[in-house]
Amino acid sequence: MKKVLLLAISILMVTSVFARKSGLPIPSYNFPLKSSAYFQEDLSRPGHNNFSDEKRDVNVTNEGAAGSGPVGSAIIVYVYRLDGTTTMGPYYVPSGETRTISIDGHSWGVYALTLRPTYISVWTTDDL
Repeated sequence: MKKVLLLAISILMVTSVFARKSGLPIPSYNFPLKSSAYFQEDLSRPGHNNFSDEKRDVNVTNEGAAGSGPVGSAIIVYVYRLDGTTTMGPYYVPSGETRTISIDGHSWGVYALTLRPTYISVWTTDDL
């Protein structure tokens, strides 16, 4: 019985650690993306309303190759609500371009991945 209880507690602890993705803050500018990264809005910032239907945009810019990589380093982007109810994408962002995705006033995150190192900037229209 003790072994089963210990196993159940261990499983719950491991699940709780991986259940919420931790991420870099939005806004983030000129971040060196080597393979993949999560970006998330700061829920504690002043004036942040997690339940607003206000329309706004999240912007993702592929700044170009990091280090000695080739110029054509594309990024694949997924945009997701932090409450887990909505995921949008994949969106393709070629080197030197910006992709703008419409979102609402809820809290959002961005998952970005690349096969070649590049620099990425992620911000919302609130951050201007």
